Amino acid sequence: MKDIFSDLYDKVLSFFTAQSSDDTKVVAKSRLKTVLMQDRVGFSERAMQMLKDDMIDSISKYLEIDVDSFDLSIDANENATILNLSIPVLRPKTDEEIDEALSIQEKAKIEKTEEIVGELKELVKEKAQELADQMSEADSNSDEVESEETQDEDSEDLKEDTQKNNEPKEKEVKKTNKKNKTN
Repeated sequence: MKDIFSDLYDKVLSFFTAQSSDDTKVVAKSRLKTVLMQDRVGFSERAMQMLKDDMIDSISKYLEIDVDSFDLSIDANENATILNLSIPVLRPKTDEEIDEALSIQEKAKIEKTEEIVGELKELVKEKAQELADQMSEADSNSDEVESEETQDEDSEDLKEDTQKNNEPKEKEVKKTNKKNKTN
C-alpha cells in the first residue's frame, strides 16, 4: 500500500514538475522570439510597450477587453513587417459608456494642459525675475561706472583748479626767488 501512494505521489509530482518546466520553456521561447523580431525590425522594447499601452487605451474606449491576455507582436520577413494583435474582447461598450470614456479622456487632457500652462507661467515668472535682476545689476554697475567717471572728472577739475590757483603763486615765488638771487 505504501508503494502505491509513493508511486502516486511521484507521478503527481512529476506531472507538476514537467508542466512547470514546459511553461518556462514556452515563456522563454516567446521572449526570445520577441527579442529577435524587435532586433530584426528595429523596434525597441520600450517602443513596443508604449505602442501596446496606447492601443489598449484606444481600444478600451470602445470595447471591454481582457488586458492581461492582450498580445502584440511584430514579425518581419523579406518583404514586409507584420503587426500581429490578439485582443480578447469581453463585450462592446454602450454609447453612454463610450461618451463617458471620451469625456473622462477630454477632462484629463484639459487638466494636463492647465498643469503645463501653470508650469510655463511659473517658468516665465522666474526667467522674468532673473532678467530683471540682471538688468538692475547692470544698471547699478553702470551707475557705479558713471559715479567713478564723475568722481574722476571732479578730481581732474579740482586738480586743474588747484593748478590754476597755484600758478600765480608759483610765479610770485619765482619772482621772489629771482629778486633774492639778484640781491
